[in-house]
Parts: sequence; structure tokens; C-alpha cells
Amino acid sequence: MNIFPKTRAVTSGDYLPHAEFPWLLAVVLVTVLPHFPYLPYGLIAIIVGILLYFFLRWQRGYRATSAWIKVPIAIFVGLAIVLNYRLLYFQNAGVQETGVAVLSFCMTIKLLELKGRRDIMVIVALGYFLLLTHYFYTQEFLAGIWLFASALVVTAALLHLHDDPERPVRQTLKQASYLLLQAIPLALILYLLFPRLDGPLWAIPRGQSNQTGLAGYMRPGHITQLAQSDEVAFRAQFSGAIPPRRQLYWRGPVLSQYDGVNWIANDYALYTPPIETSGTPVPYTLILEPHYRSWLLPLEMPTSFTGIPGIHFNRNGVLLSARPISTRTRLEFISYPEYRMEVGTLNSFQRNSNLQLPDDRNPRSQRLAEQFRAENPMPEQMAARILRFFREEPFYYTLNPPLLGAHAVDDFLFSSRQGFCEHYASAFVVMMRAAGIPARVVTGYLGGELNPVDQVLTVRQSTAHAWAEIWTAENGWLRYDPTSVIPPERTSLEILDQQNENSPEFINIALTGLSLLQRAQYQWDALNNRWNYWVLGYTAERQREYFSRFGLVNPGWKKIALFFAGISFLSLGLLAWLILRKRVKSLEPAWAIWLSACEKLNRSGIETPQWETPLALVQRLKTTWPERAKLNATLRHLARLVYAVRYENARVPIRLLKKARARLEPYA
Repeated sequence: MNIFPKTRAVTSGDYLPHAEFPWLLAVVLVTVLPHFPYLPYGLIAIIVGILLYFFLRWQRGYRATSAWIKVPIAIFVGLAIVLNYRLLYFQNAGVQETGVAVLSFCMTIKLLELKGRRDIMVIVALGYFLLLTHYFYTQEFLAGIWLFASALVVTAALLHLHDDPERPVRQTLKQASYLLLQAIPLALILYLLFPRLDGPLWAIPRGQSNQTGLAGYMRPGHITQLAQSDEVAFRAQFSGAIPPRRQLYWRGPVLSQYDGVNWIANDYALYTPPIETSGTPVPYTLILEPHYRSWLLPLEMPTSFTGIPGIHFNRNGVLLSARPISTRTRLEFISYPEYRMEVGTLNSFQRNSNLQLPDDRNPRSQRLAEQFRAENPMPEQMAARILRFFREEPFYYTLNPPLLGAHAVDDFLFSSRQGFCEHYASAFVVMMRAAGIPARVVTGYLGGELNPVDQVLTVRQSTAHAWAEIWTAENGWLRYDPTSVIPPERTSLEILDQQNENSPEFINIALTGLSLLQRAQYQWDALNNRWNYWVLGYTAERQREYFSRFGLVNPGWKKIALFFAGISFLSLGLLAWLILRKRVKSLEPAWAIWLSACEKLNRSGIETPQWETPLALVQRLKTTWPERAKLNATLRHLARLVYAVRYENARVPIRLLKKARARLEPYA
């Protein structure tokens, strides 16, 4: 079978010069390749095959590919995409992957049917659009650099399409750089002043497979899996001194319902529990990564919070947003590490939900709890007795505990005695409840890794943690962390290393001993932190603060739109004046010389309509008058000089333009 069928060749009349094809290949590469980690392997293989096929056809003299090849490929890929993402849909995956896959394939296969300028324009336009979809997956600073470089390539390809095909690549890239640099002021105005909504402009469904971090439940092994992930959960920047690690408890879901294996959150009611604070307040800013759930993970215990609308407490003291966190979100908090919550009495719902235990599970643990309670009648005494039990008995703190059976707490307390934080917190709460003391499991994060360059604390999924709270009438809910009593000699090495690396005190002491590579890594992290804070963290709330400096206090979107339109018009007018001021003196003489040359060509029988640009005229004459090569070369030289003056603001002496026109005398 001949894979290079004889179809209509692209002619010069279609204005598709041979030099266009490398630019098109570059456009597809810079826009499609970054999507490869998120595309199915089969689709990647097909895209690579199409690119190789296009390259071979270009080398042999391009011909548009036969429909007998394109149509079967399109049908096969379309069915494969539908089947693949239909399966993902049933797994609760999002729809954006489908759109990106279809767009990537359509842009690539378009290379096989180039028949005119319109097809090239379609590829370039798809390239600009596909660049935006990279932000679906990452918004890091490095991604911004890559997208700017990719936009430079796509813009250069667009310029090359409308420029002289023989123009050097370096000059094309230089002019594209000038265009992008001229667009930066307008982009800054759009970024700062364009009205921002409190929520996303459009909603892209995201599924469970995209959710990361803590869940609204806990079972043995759940947090252990998170502890092996290096993914960033959030970053915190403190306005003052950073609290010691023992106070860095970042509060997440509170779990009260227990079925013998799973702990589940069961209270999302809009209710602010009574909180009494003391000690020194801790102000800080949180840059929260998207986790597609509603909890905000502040430092215990927040009393002031801003950043997004609809923030509220639930009855368990968990801070929630009105909608799931689907984008990187900047929040400002003031927390008090020393606090008391719900001192006095508990209502019946709270008491019953925090005493509930399944009747047919963990009988040995319940009997042991009753024995401890008989010896320690006060709640604090009972809690201390359980902690002493964990410390004195041979319990081990490890990331690789053995599997537990139906009576999970019994198996942990009396058989394996090896577990991670969720095992200890679960056993502690079960025993406290069995003793008649209200208790619950709290999940969140503990500690963080301090960057010594910018003093930003990075909290990763590896620091996910679970602890317990018990209730007393005198002090309300009290925090107890059972894993903290396990001696270091009974803690696995990987956990000890993690605790050391996540300790702010450890980082500060070790700063002077960092290697060059470690310092470079911290510098890069600091750069990404600034990018997240100043660029990605520019929310509607911060925009309102920015406008308040100009006297617009709490402006509506109409006032913001009018202010934005006025500044935009002024900026565009200033930019146009700066560009035209330098060009106007040299523009008219150069254009007059070109018009006089066209007039001479008209008298000699060569039609030169006024609407036709110099380079377009040169290309047309090259096609229709191929036998007059010297005339075409001379005219192209004059056209390039006029183009440089008119569109590149080049300082070309008038004598050179007149000399180039004089060279046309023998031919006109």
C-alpha cells in the first residue's frame, strides 16, 4: 500500500510556501507536547505517528493526505476517546481531559490536509487556544515561562505566514518578541483592573479522582497513604514569629461517627461554637492548593478569616467555605493556639454523637477502658492513663503497620501494637467513649517545612495527621495527640526524618550548612511562593482592596468596569501615540516612494492595486511572472525596505529607498 497517495499538490497559488511547514510543526510541538503526561498512551502514539508522517511528506514535497487515510484515523481516535473517557466518567472523572484530548488530536491531524492559508490560520488559532488549557493542570511559575515561550513561537509562525517566506528566523522571532512585549502593559491592565468574580467564571466538573488530601472519613491506612505523598497541601506566611511545632496543628475534618472500621464526619451545620481565646494572636496568610472539598485547614483556632465569601464554622469547629476549593486560594487568618471551645454543657446531639460506639465491635478494648475508668474517674486522669498505656507498653509508630481485622481496635491494642497516627487516635477515642467521656477524632496537618529564604512554611500531604479531642465541662474540648508519647526508639526512621525536616527550628539551625543545590532549591521554591502570592493569589477581595486605594470603597462591578474601560482607553491611546510618534516622519516618504514605483509598474503593464501590500504583491508577481526573476528580486528588495520602515519602525535612510526604486527603471 502506498502511504503517499497521489492527491492534489499544494500550489503556489494557495500561498503555502515550503518554509511554512517547519513553523507549523513547531506550533504543534510546543502546544501539544506538554499535554502528553495527561493523554492516553494510545492517543500519544497516534499523535507522534501523525507528526512523523507529516515530516516525511514535507521532506518529499507536501501533498494533502487522502481522505482514505484521514477519515479512518479520525473515526478510530474519536471512538477511542469516547470509550476511554466514558469509562473515566463512570469513575467520576472530570470532562476537561476529554476536551483537551480532542483538541490536541484535531490540531495534529489538521497538518495532513493543508490546502491554503485558511488551514494554516486554523492551526495557529488552535495553538493559541491550546496554550490556555495547560493551566488546567498546573499554574506554577515554570509553566508561565513555558507558555510565554510557546506564545512567542506561535506568534512568530503567524508573522511568518504574512511575511516574506525567505525572511530569517531570527528576525521573525525578534519581531514576535517586540509584539509580545508591547502587549505586556495591556495584559497588566487586564490583570489588575478587569472585574474579578468571587467564584470561577465557568465551572469545569471535577471528579473524585481529582480530589487530593484529607477526606471526610478515616480508616486504617488512609492517612498512611497521604504520609507517603510529597504533594503540597498549602503554604503559610506568618506576619510575626512562627509558633513552635507543638502548636502547628492545622485543623481539618472532625470525625464523630464510627462503625467499627471507618470514622466519618457527620455534622456540617452552619453554627459557630463558643470559643474563648487567650495568649498571643498569630496572624498569617494561607495559600491553599485546590483539594475540591470545603474545609480551609487553618491553624487552631481561627477567630478572624477573610479571602473568599461564605466562610463559616460547623458545629465541630471546622472552618468551611461555601463551595469546594477548586483553585489555588489565598486566605488571611488570625488564630489563637491557646483556646477553649464549648465550655459548660453539650447539647444532646453533640453528646450522643461523640459517645456512639457499635455494640458488636472491640469488646476487649471496651472492657479495658472500663477498668481504667474505675481507677481514674476524672476525664483528664483517664486520658493520662491511656497515654501512659501507649508509652509503657511496646507500641510502635510506623508507616507500615500490619492489616487489622473486623475488631480493628482490639487487634491494634492487643496484637499488632504497630500503627500510624490514625490507629492511635482511633484507639484513644474508642476507649474514652467506652469510659463514658465524649471524644472525637480530628484530622489535619502537623508542622511544616520552613523555607529559610522567604520564611514561608510549606505543608505537604506527608504531614497529614490525626489526633483526638475529649470534652470536659470545665475546659471544653481538649486536644490529645497519642502519637506524641511514643518514644523515639519505637518510631520508624522515616517518620523521625520527616519530623526533623518539617521542624522550623531544625531548618533554621541547618541553614548555614546547606549545599549549593539545596540553596538553589529553596530559592526556586521562594520564587514560586511569590508567584502564588502576587499573581495566582490576586482574588476579588484583593482587587477590592486595591481599588480602595483610589477612593473606590467596596465598588460594584459596574464601577470597576467603567474604571477599567477608562484606564484601558488612556493606556491604548498613550501606547499608540508613542508608536506612531517615531514612525510618522519616515512613514510618508517611504510610502510615497513605493507608490511611485507601483505607478511605473502600472505604466509598463504590471497591475499593482493599491489595496495589495508590498510583500503580497511581490509574492503574486513571483507566481504570475516567474520568467522575470531580476525584476522580482529588485522589487522584493524595495518591498523589504518599505516594510521595515512601515511595520518595524526601522531607521532606513531615504537615499537607500530612492536607490532601490531607481533600480526598477530598466524593467518598468
